[in-house]
Amino acid sequence: MENIWHHGNLEEMHFAELLSRIWKSERSGSLEIVREDHKRRADFDEGQLVLLKDTLDKKLLLQIIVEKGLAAKSSLKKFEAFIGDNNRSLMQAMLEDGLFPPVVLWECLEDYQNNHLLPVFDWDGAEYFFDPAKPIQKHEILMRFSTPDLILQGIRHMTNKELIRSFSPEENKSVEMLFTELTGQLPLNPPEKYLLSLVENQKTMRSIYAMSELGKTETQKIMLGFFSLGMVGFPQKKKTGHTSQEISKAEIYGIMDVFNEKCSYIFKYISKEIGPVALNILEKCLEDTKPLLSPILTKARIAPDGTIEPNSVIKGGIALSGEEIKAQLLPGLNEILVAHVLAVKRTLGNEHETTLVKNLKKIGEWH
Repeated sequence: MENIWHHGNLEEMHFAELLSRIWKSERSGSLEIVREDHKRRADFDEGQLVLLKDTLDKKLLLQIIVEKGLAAKSSLKKFEAFIGDNNRSLMQAMLEDGLFPPVVLWECLEDYQNNHLLPVFDWDGAEYFFDPAKPIQKHEILMRFSTPDLILQGIRHMTNKELIRSFSPEENKSVEMLFTELTGQLPLNPPEKYLLSLVENQKTMRSIYAMSELGKTETQKIMLGFFSLGMVGFPQKKKTGHTSQEISKAEIYGIMDVFNEKCSYIFKYISKEIGPVALNILEKCLEDTKPLLSPILTKARIAPDGTIEPNSVIKGGIALSGEEIKAQLLPGLNEILVAHVLAVKRTLGNEHETTLVKNLKKIGEWH
């Protein structure tokens, strides 16, 4: 089930690319990254990184305050009682005590977020799981951060040369500038601006390495950021004049067959664990997902065997061209599968979710 990027391993997708996908798809939810005994969490509201009151590590915040020289460790002793007490606000206590002004505390929160997440850019072999089903309560947000800015900072702080090398394109690959909403907006430093100008004038990775005065490793590192942010990419094949070729009903049925094989497997898996209530869980899951789906899937219903009737999908897209149906159908089916996998995770736990995804990959894929 390669389309489900919500769960995977940082061996296959760099942290910067993962953040970029969340940002570009304007997702809200919670991202967890786990490597051995290390765990990090990041929360997002419509693609932008946010820091929530409930997830604040109070001990780490106090440590940052001491490291910045804003207060002696001894003077913070009385505030340590607030650690682990979710009913009392550590931040309010420090501000009411006049320890420092609010703007200084919010600067500490920015350092806190950086200390928490920047090391992850050097992680490999870490498992990640993005849960888009967790709603973000606006009143819980302490601070908002630009996700592209975090990506830029994280790439700059990378020291894992082997990881940088492993995500670098082959030297014979052609590259080109891609003009996006970020072009001219990101606060690039002089070396990054220099390298971007090289990309504009050089056609392959090999020629960029040969011309760059930054050295190969530093060039690879900055290019990793450019690729992740969508500022640089590979040349796209020119489209022919025939862009609306029809997709046959047989092809739609073929896609639905593969999709329903996966749905059926999920239904059988969860039914084996919890019995008949499994269908109710998947039905609710589909209804909750419909606001994210294209109109051709809004009338989709789950059958008693956990599958979805393909005729309702075809009827929903009757007024669309073949290419439009395909462009709307595949992401929508993927959304439904992701929602079902998340339902298994919430109902049965992480181990069952991991097993399920591994087995779903063997069932086949659509094109």
